[in-house]
Amino acid sequence: MAAGGVARAAASESQPQSADAPHSAHKSRSKAAKADKAAPATPVLPADRVEALRLALVGADDEAAIEAAATLGASGAPGAVEPLCEVLAAGAGPARLQAVLDALAKLGDAHLLRADQATLDALELYSGHRAPDVRRRAIKALGTVNDPRATPALLDRLGDAASDVRAAAAEALAARHEAKAAQRMFALLSMGDAGVAGPLATLATPDMVPRIAELNGTIEDSVIADALGDYVKRADVPDKLRIDVLKTIGGLSGAVATTALVDYIASVPAKEDRASKKEAQKLLDQRGASQ
Repeated sequence: MAAGGVARAAASESQPQSADAPHSAHKSRSKAAKADKAAPATPVLPADRVEALRLALVGADDEAAIEAAATLGASGAPGAVEPLCEVLAAGAGPARLQAVLDALAKLGDAHLLRADQATLDALELYSGHRAPDVRRRAIKALGTVNDPRATPALLDRLGDAASDVRAAAAEALAARHEAKAAQRMFALLSMGDAGVAGPLATLATPDMVPRIAELNGTIEDSVIADALGDYVKRADVPDKLRIDVLKTIGGLSGAVATTALVDYIASVPAKEDRASKKEAQKLLDQRGASQ
């Protein structure tokens, strides 16, 4: 049994300074100077531009407010965060909130979203908003905040009623390598929640892989194939375990399992002689012959 094969595989001083040191130090300083010169400057929004965008954000025109939020989010400027957070503090309609949260998520991806308590509190508040689209965007923005205080709200949203909100929370937790989320994600996967398959693959430990394989017959094959297909591409997975996981994928029905095999083969460098790649190709050929 393929799941059994997966289970077995899962179990199993400084140098003395030379006379050239001053010359080397000069070369190092020259390289550093060139690097500094080549490094892009941090974008800056002029104060009058920030003020104009701030006024648009809180004005009566929703379209202008949404455009202002998008401009601030795309600016990559540290000064763009404050006016956006002010909208969260004051409150706004769903469309404007979504635009503001999207902008904050972009700034967060650029590591510009501060981990101050006010920002965390606002994003956590909106992660519980009545509108799922607002919750999902708040979770995405919160996930970019590099602070452990953001984690409880992300874990809480794994229990959200909306599948896309749960998926956003799972993705944020996986990106943070939050190991404590793995068991909750497995529970969701065991109920057929496809949105957690990829994130769970990022966090899964070897002992969890047989449990995923053993879900065969209880949930859709496509969900298992998604999870195992992403898992097998991880660089830290031993090749012997990869082979057993690939065999499990090969035993699943449907296009998603086929795609998982194709994607795995494509993920292996062309010149790398990896036994698991040969196994995946063999399984793929067998699927083609049986159709």
